[in-house]
Amino acid sequence: MKIAVLGGGTAGYIAAAHISHKLPDVQLLHVFDSSIPTIGVGEGTTPRFPLWLKEVAGLDFAELSKRCNATLKKGVQFEGWGSRGKPFFNRFQPSTLIGYHIDAREIVQIIAEHVRACQIDQFVEAITRSDKGVTLQLKDGSSIECDHVFDARGFPRGEIEGAKDGDDIVSLDWIPVNRARLRWLAPNAATTESRAVARAHGWIFQLPLRDRINCGYVFNSSISSDEAVDQDFAAFLHDEEVADWQERGALNFPNFMRKTLCDGRVFRIGNTASFIEPLEATAIGTAIVQVRAAIDLIAGSAGGTGPSSLQVDDYNEAMSTYTLRNSLFIAWHYSCGSQWSSEFWRHAAQGLKRAALNPAVQVDLQLMAEFMESARHLPVSALAACQDQAQFNKDVFPLISRYLPFGNFSELNFAQIGHGLGYYHSNPVPDTAASS
Repeated sequence: MKIAVLGGGTAGYIAAAHISHKLPDVQLLHVFDSSIPTIGVGEGTTPRFPLWLKEVAGLDFAELSKRCNATLKKGVQFEGWGSRGKPFFNRFQPSTLIGYHIDAREIVQIIAEHVRACQIDQFVEAITRSDKGVTLQLKDGSSIECDHVFDARGFPRGEIEGAKDGDDIVSLDWIPVNRARLRWLAPNAATTESRAVARAHGWIFQLPLRDRINCGYVFNSSISSDEAVDQDFAAFLHDEEVADWQERGALNFPNFMRKTLCDGRVFRIGNTASFIEPLEATAIGTAIVQVRAAIDLIAGSAGGTGPSSLQVDDYNEAMSTYTLRNSLFIAWHYSCGSQWSSEFWRHAAQGLKRAALNPAVQVDLQLMAEFMESARHLPVSALAACQDQAQFNKDVFPLISRYLPFGNFSELNFAQIGHGLGYYHSNPVPDTAASS
């Protein structure tokens, strides 16, 4: 069997490393154009990434700390969000789970050491599917025949703009941000938290590495100009007594997903398949979920003919549902507004109401309302204080009523976000439950 992975970013290397580990006997090609830069923004991860990295590469935090200035991440500190406007912490649960803050460029080089593949430095002009496999047309005029392709070449910008109802691209317009202004700050005291600080035009993230802090102001470019954001960014840093920083430019991003991530031969993964704003750091974890499911699908198909149409349909439904639910959970973060009364926050707070206009998400909204309700009774103070696995098993686990997550997020995440935002105080009965 011959498999080609397309793309030299994080998702491409995750796919190549996972295939190298799980399918060591396949002929693996890694095809990417080295002249195309990767996004290279500093990353925060969920616990899914450390678990995957240990499994596939045998690497732990000590190694990453030395080689790419990684720091531990125990959750996200929210400041100024919600009707209360008070800081709150969304901790990974149980507390034994940890994520990382990593350097995106360096982590790719580390993962690359665990890829067993023939590298081909070429731009892929076209992908042609047939019943027998896939043909890659390269820029130099040559072609490659493969059994399967993992397409991780990044945002499909030409298809996202102008997408209409019924198209394969779904715009997740309940997510209110689409651009970030980026800076590097000097490192400060060690911390195990990402920060998400509400501001008038959006919110500011801070991801602490050992040698710097990756910082960005995330906003909506149709509401706020770069100049207005930069002015408020500087005001925030002044208030934080940060005198110097390094400009890192800006990044536009679409919030979207594909309905079809797999046609039986070609698997779209990473930013080629979907993207959701970085508030809960789901991007790397989503790529891992996609790659794991894809490899299971290939390994479970008989005789090299590829998966059946029923298997493909199940894969597409599972992956799109996972992404869709993550997007709704993140949109919920904005539902109670913030300490800022501004045009951005008025728009952002209406995200779930915009989602409710889409018939395709009604089932997921109803399920999310049920998660909101079941999480309402969970004691947030106990969650925040619980640092020991045995204590968690004794005091917290018996209180849980839902053992399967909503996308990437558990009932415990719902409790921490809902109480932190003041959502349960502002909404004695969730709007989505009341309207069902």
